[in-house]
Amino acid sequence: MKNVAVLSCWFGLRFNKPQKVNSFNTCKIWIYATIKNHLSFRILDVLGFISIIPQAPKGVDSCYFYSNNKRLKTEIQFKGWLFCFVEGELSNGESIASSLLAKKVKFLQVDDTSFSYFEHIIYMDSRRITDDIIHLLKMNQKGILIRYEAKLKPTIWHEVAEAKGQERYTKNMDITIDFINEKLMVDYIANNRVMNTGIIAYSMGRKGEQIRALCDEVYNACMKLEQPECQIIWCLLSQPYFEIIEAVEFYKIKNRSGL
Repeated sequence: MKNVAVLSCWFGLRFNKPQKVNSFNTCKIWIYATIKNHLSFRILDVLGFISIIPQAPKGVDSCYFYSNNKRLKTEIQFKGWLFCFVEGELSNGESIASSLLAKKVKFLQVDDTSFSYFEHIIYMDSRRITDDIIHLLKMNQKGILIRYEAKLKPTIWHEVAEAKGQERYTKNMDITIDFINEKLMVDYIANNRVMNTGIIAYSMGRKGEQIRALCDEVYNACMKLEQPECQIIWCLLSQPYFEIIEAVEFYKIKNRSGL
């Protein structure tokens, strides 16, 4: 498919280390992760470790994988992706810094003029790869195709409550809640079913300008708040753009894990 670009990314270390080494057990985990981060992907494959670098989707000529970890370049290219380097702090993949870098790719903030040649741009989390590209293109009738969360979350506050279970989301949650409340005072609503941003298909034709406007808003809010939990931000800021968003039930777009 010549008119389709697939984007994915991984920022940070291949295997995450404990944030704090305060016990013998966490020390062992830290040492183990350090060793694995320096082994080649071929050795790790033989040893049975599941890589965070997936095979590129089948049938697509232009698949771009973004990372700030140059050690991953060989594996990324071996698995069918074009390697795209992005400058950034090389920290754990679950850190705020790494998570925010991923938003550059997810919300089309990467500086790549070649994307202007593609009618369709499909973002996939590295753990949410789907090969059913034709199905995505057929379903995307409005401009943006996205799944609802598998677990029913009828309001933005359901997503806020669940996000509080992860440290990287909780750190700046107070100012995020302030941001939500400010928006709720000016024509935004809390009762908007939460969508899952793991796979987003953008049809850039006639709706390209609106799509980029929404992506810019979401990305800028994530960066301003230092809030990597973009589903909260999307749930709120996507509301004025409903006419270009096709949200479908989670099961209608299956990734390789079957979810």
